Amino acid sequence: MIPQIKKILFTTDLSHQTRHAFNFAVGLANQYGASLAILYVMEDVSPTQSANLQGFIGDERWEELRQSHEQEVRQILIGKKREGSMIRDALGEMFTAAQMDLREKNLRSDEIVVTQGDAVDCILGEADARQVDLIVMGYHPRGRLEEAIVGSVSRSVLRRAKVPVLLVRLPERVDA
Repeated sequence: MIPQIKKILFTTDLSHQTRHAFNFAVGLANQYGASLAILYVMEDVSPTQSANLQGFIGDERWEELRQSHEQEVRQILIGKKREGSMIRDALGEMFTAAQMDLREKNLRSDEIVVTQGDAVDCILGEADARQVDLIVMGYHPRGRLEEAIVGSVSRSVLRRAKVPVLLVRLPERVDA
């Protein structure tokens, strides 16, 4: 049986390289006549990640960083609501530009979603809630050590997703 792809969830980290994966999502949505939901997750730093980083750089350096960035963190937290709106607008413009580039104008968008939390949980939650048939996401190639310390959102989504996941290897840099 040939799978029916009617709803696609595209996730982005807003890097310039992510446009490469977005083109795959747009192309598939256009080819299958599927709707496309775009998701960006503003990640929270978990207590475990904070503890791991503190253990890695040491208590003294951790305290220096915490104090020097405390005001910056406050401003980020205060501005998150406005930031979400700006991100949503930028993603909307990216989607509109993709629509204009297509010969056939049958690209539909379910919604542009900006949420906050754990990236993997948010991606899987949106995929379930929207009953998508495919998740498309880019991934940055990394070395083994970096993946072991930082982890990989794409790898976790791939393992836990109930639907197929298309991972698009992102270029290291994008020529302007």
